[in-house]
Amino acid sequence: MRRSCYLALAALMASPVHAQDALPDPATVTVPDVSGGRDPDVVRNGWKYFYFWRADTTYERAYADFADCYRFLPVAGGDALLPMFIAWQGEEALDEKPAGGNQYGIVGAALGALVAGPITRRASQSRMRRCMEPRGYQRFPAPEETWEAIIDGYSQESIAVNAVLASGPRPDADPLPEDR
Repeated sequence: MRRSCYLALAALMASPVHAQDALPDPATVTVPDVSGGRDPDVVRNGWKYFYFWRADTTYERAYADFADCYRFLPVAGGDALLPMFIAWQGEEALDEKPAGGNQYGIVGAALGALVAGPITRRASQSRMRRCMEPRGYQRFPAPEETWEAIIDGYSQESIAVNAVLASGPRPDADPLPEDR
């Protein structure tokens, strides 16, 4: 028995470890032009549209920081409906179809759709700021179209774009103030 345990342990140690996905090559990452950070209109909207940069940061470190902070972003439909009643004895009576998430009717759904975008955007930006600023990253203003290209719906590819920007040369703009 002991010998079979040793053999199993040796087989596990000899098997290849699941490698993490390799980082995208920064030379292949398409980064949008971030010029225009001194335009007064762009600076005025800097609280909404910005990107991060930190001095003396490597691409690998920036990628790890962004990947870590992306974990805290809100997920669409992430607020699951929990059951309100659990039977202590016997079987639970389950509905044939799950309850809908819209409890305010069609007018409420329409109004919610109007305000959901800015609220979700603000929640995502707030969480990124709370995660990146304590790590020493500064925010720099970006035009709205550039910001949308950088963020790309907070996709996996946007982590690499943000990492290239954060580890690249210092932006030609003044950093935005910290709102603490």
